[in-house]
Amino acid sequence: MVSLTFIRPLSIVAALCAAVVLAGCASQVDPSATRDSLAEVTENPDPPQAAELYDAELHPDPIVEPRDCSPYLVITVRGTGEPSKGQLLSPVARSISQARPDQVDVLDLDYPADGEMSEGGTLGARMLVDTLNVQAEACDEQRFVLLGYSQGALVIGDALAAPDARIVGGTVGVVSESAVERVLAVVFYGDPRFVGGEPFNAGSYDPAVNGLLPRAQGSLDAFADRVRDYCVARDFICQSSSLDLDESGHVAYFDNGMQQDGAAFVINRLDPHDDDETGDSSDRRGPDAPDADPAR
Repeated sequence: MVSLTFIRPLSIVAALCAAVVLAGCASQVDPSATRDSLAEVTENPDPPQAAELYDAELHPDPIVEPRDCSPYLVITVRGTGEPSKGQLLSPVARSISQARPDQVDVLDLDYPADGEMSEGGTLGARMLVDTLNVQAEACDEQRFVLLGYSQGALVIGDALAAPDARIVGGTVGVVSESAVERVLAVVFYGDPRFVGGEPFNAGSYDPAVNGLLPRAQGSLDAFADRVRDYCVARDFICQSSSLDLDESGHVAYFDNGMQQDGAAFVINRLDPHDDDETGDSSDRRGPDAPDADPAR
């Protein structure tokens, strides 16, 4: 069995997403080059080496170790090029943890999150599938919260979808029925596979416009009442209009309030806090959290 920390894939096909990191210190992004690299994912017919390396039928043993059986496991899956600290998802996970002190374990999925999505995304999908399945088997009561930004949203969405609906991780196995039932909430930001017509979307997006690599509508129907997919109109990753390739949109989530909205959406789905049950005035959405259903 291989630990989450040390596993790394062989890299072959340069592929993914915007080289975007933190607002205020984001790398310069060439929107046209980003679009071309994402298109390469579907245009290149050769499977990545990771497809065989992490094939669940060829290598059925999980590649992760069980974690502690906390009531809630929050898994963050970062965007392309994000550092280990200061990620978009860090404040979201922190707000959830603060809402349920000593009940939340936070795991930042240790996948490459680099430009070679076919390789790294396949590893990420296998790690996520195995983590959910291993934890569901080891921990009878634990439930899961999945947070993904950019490439991370793609990895989570593909891991939860049927293999034939994926663009990464088609060979890495499926999330077990027991684990599916334990998924409490899923929050995406700037998802390349965004579909404008889905009922769980939020933000200033145009519902007639999809992401750069949209998934088939209905691919996440099994999770529809548990998903919040945030997309802003200027984000060319989730809004692929050729007329508005504005890289600033893809980092807008750092300061537009949607981190707090996403945390509120999750916290409202947690079990009532002990103080809530005794009539205390604690807000289940957490401190300073706005309404969990922002207007478009």
